[in-house]
Amino acid sequence: MKLPYSKMQPLHILRQLVITSTFTLLLFKGPVMAQVTLSATGSGTAYDVIDSKGFGNENPDCKHPSFGPHVTQAFDNALNKYVFVFHSHAIDDDDRCTNEDRVRMEIKGGSGSPADMQHTQGQTAYYRWKFKLDAGFIPSSRFTHIFQIKAIDGDDGAPLITITPRAGNPQKMQIIHSSGEGSGSLGTVKEADLAPFKGNWVEAYVKYKSSDGSGGTLELTLKRVSDGVTLLTYTNNSLDMWRTGASYNRGKWGVYRGKDAVLRDEQVRFNDFCITESSASLCPSSIGTNPNPGGTINLNAQHDAYVRDGSNAGTTFGSTDAASLVTKVAPAGQANNNRESYLLFDLGSVTGTVTGATLKVNGHTEDTRDVNIVVGAYTVSNTSWTENAITWNNKPASASSALATATVTDATARYYNWNVFSYIQSELAAGRTKVSFVLKNQQETQGRLLWNSKETGSNAPQLTITLASSARQEPTTITLPAINSAFNSFPNPFRESSTITFSLPAAGHTQLAAFDITGKQVAVLVNGILQTGNHKAVFNASHLASGLYTLKLTYNGKTVTRKLLKE
Repeated sequence: MKLPYSKMQPLHILRQLVITSTFTLLLFKGPVMAQVTLSATGSGTAYDVIDSKGFGNENPDCKHPSFGPHVTQAFDNALNKYVFVFHSHAIDDDDRCTNEDRVRMEIKGGSGSPADMQHTQGQTAYYRWKFKLDAGFIPSSRFTHIFQIKAIDGDDGAPLITITPRAGNPQKMQIIHSSGEGSGSLGTVKEADLAPFKGNWVEAYVKYKSSDGSGGTLELTLKRVSDGVTLLTYTNNSLDMWRTGASYNRGKWGVYRGKDAVLRDEQVRFNDFCITESSASLCPSSIGTNPNPGGTINLNAQHDAYVRDGSNAGTTFGSTDAASLVTKVAPAGQANNNRESYLLFDLGSVTGTVTGATLKVNGHTEDTRDVNIVVGAYTVSNTSWTENAITWNNKPASASSALATATVTDATARYYNWNVFSYIQSELAAGRTKVSFVLKNQQETQGRLLWNSKETGSNAPQLTITLASSARQEPTTITLPAINSAFNSFPNPFRESSTITFSLPAAGHTQLAAFDITGKQVAVLVNGILQTGNHKAVFNASHLASGLYTLKLTYNGKTVTRKLLKE
């Protein structure tokens, strides 16, 4: 029988705490202050990032292996950082290859988690995290849980608390309580219309005490990140929050829903998890700390069109098929079927200091056999082309390697984002006011990838420019010598992987990428806004050939390089 945490011997407590390096312990006269945090990094796999912080996961990968990992990372314009994307497929997924009537993709605390994620009887836990439902999100008519507080062992069937989007007219967001097999379940304790949650980032805060009968407590608040408006809140200071025979409570986050005919494939975004048993101050709210204090400008495409090879190489699809953009690399046997899409934007209205830039194009796959298709955005130096004249035969040349990539997951139309900040910054610095890109698939597909053009009528291509506040002092110089001296890798030479370290003198957009001897980009290790100080990334080259590689660190438009030798 597992002893409650409070009754474990000191040695056992120490062993429990030192198994993780994801939080800091102050081992002196004051109380232990600890927390577990988890945010997307944009490098490595999402599972690796999640696992490194002690979270377990329950996924449908075994049922749906062709899709790949059901959690990925993507750059998010609203938060101006990388976030986790939880993928849930209405038909192809199930619940851990066991239950076919439901689909589950969740991360959780558990036996391998840090102690601050395992809440024994009498302990108080504090959670804070962010989530975003798609604007077209459809909840199940059975159940859809995006958060659960669950018991481990004993009466651990039903969750104690869930945050549940609910089908209906209107659809609702509900907080539901269950006391398990005994009496005292309160059911739905609070609900609000679901509409204000859709398409918006929401910050969730939960404080609860894991105690039996009337000894438990719960405080739960959901606030919209953009303006701090409270969308739903509930407090109960006398609530059954413990189950008979339980060892501890833990949190679960993700998408867990019962299958029914109304469901569609969903992508739900999560980020900025913080868990502690010490104090709410260790997991502070970020609402009010606007990551884009100067605001944003959304530029529409001035010209956009696709081109096609073979017998169609002379066709101006910008005129004959203006409402469409298409990309495709045709497999063997499909003649005249390669397509690329060109976009041109005018930066003449952009004034001030640019702190971010994202190319956004709405699209989807055409053939259900095509999943997780990588699409590259390439720079095009020629900006004199027009949509009613461009063809495959006269298309302007593009850069040899992609500036950024995005992964088109499935046939559900949604915006995909390419971080193009470094290029926009360099073009503006050079005095150029027009920029051009071409989208190219990085792999063969059976069907086409279909994208909205500016003539489609809705969800047109955009170039989102983030501007710094005029009141904020931006660094006027970049201390490249300081960056150079701190930009190192070890081991070098290496066999499987090398750890790269670097230090930044001020916050700024940073990209760290690796290139082979031909100049082909083989990995992007960092791509986003980083804060002042020391940083670390791992270049895993186990799948790459031996030879010389170049690390390129681009910081606020300036670049330094290092050579790496793989043995």
